Amino acid sequence: MLAALSGTPYYPDFTGSILFLEDIGEEPYKLDRLFSTLKLNGTLDKIRGFVFGQCTSCDPSGGYGSLTLDELVDDYILPLGVPAYRGAMIGHVNKQFFIPIGAEATLDADRGTLTLSSPLFL
Repeated sequence: MLAALSGTPYYPDFTGSILFLEDIGEEPYKLDRLFSTLKLNGTLDKIRGFVFGQCTSCDPSGGYGSLTLDELVDDYILPLGVPAYRGAMIGHVNKQFFIPIGAEATLDADRGTLTLSSPLFL
């Protein structure tokens, strides 16, 4: 959905944000297309952190030269030099946490934690 909004007036401004993504049942080449869109439209250059949730059934189905999800994240996110981790319990998983969009948070990629900086509701 995020890539589909690219170039429209509904696309969010990610300046200074922690970008969190997840997916289910997608081939890595489709996720490569998503990451490529995020790079080309400037989103990845604006973020200050990155969290990727679970990606159930996102392994390559075969064929020559298919990258894994880990390789895609390494290719697109590592060069940014921002805190990042993969495997957050968000999205299409049984035991999940929610991340409120727009909340202030602190990301500790070494510990794999995302801590809200203020109460959700005032």
